[in-house]
Amino acid sequence: MRAVTYDSLRADEAWNTVSKHLQRRNDLLTAGITYLETHPTDHALAGRLVVLQYHLRATVRQLVRDTAALRPVQTMNQQVQRQWMVVHQMHYLLSQIDDQLLTLGRQSPDFRRWREKRIMSRRILQPKAAVQSLN
Repeated sequence: MRAVTYDSLRADEAWNTVSKHLQRRNDLLTAGITYLETHPTDHALAGRLVVLQYHLRATVRQLVRDTAALRPVQTMNQQVQRQWMVVHQMHYLLSQIDDQLLTLGRQSPDFRRWREKRIMSRRILQPKAAVQSLN
């Protein structure tokens, strides 16, 4: 049986949170591509979203491959440090995606309104207990 520490629990919670956020961004990108394909003037932006979604998926796959290729850790502390490293890399990927979505929103007012409406509808549906646990 393995020992569980406060730091390992925090790292696991951070891993779960960032994984959920990555999945939501992937879903948002998929829905955004579908939305932009219905607007003939925004087909170029849909293409950029496709590239962004590919970058997201490829980066996550590469990160998983790189992590699996590392030698096994000897201590729980090393494992927690490695997990935090991956969490930080995934968080950085999230910030890159968010920056690109903001840039695309500046280029297309229709996409910006759609994105804001979709994000706000997700916030209203989230239970307050889930939001409080992240703080």
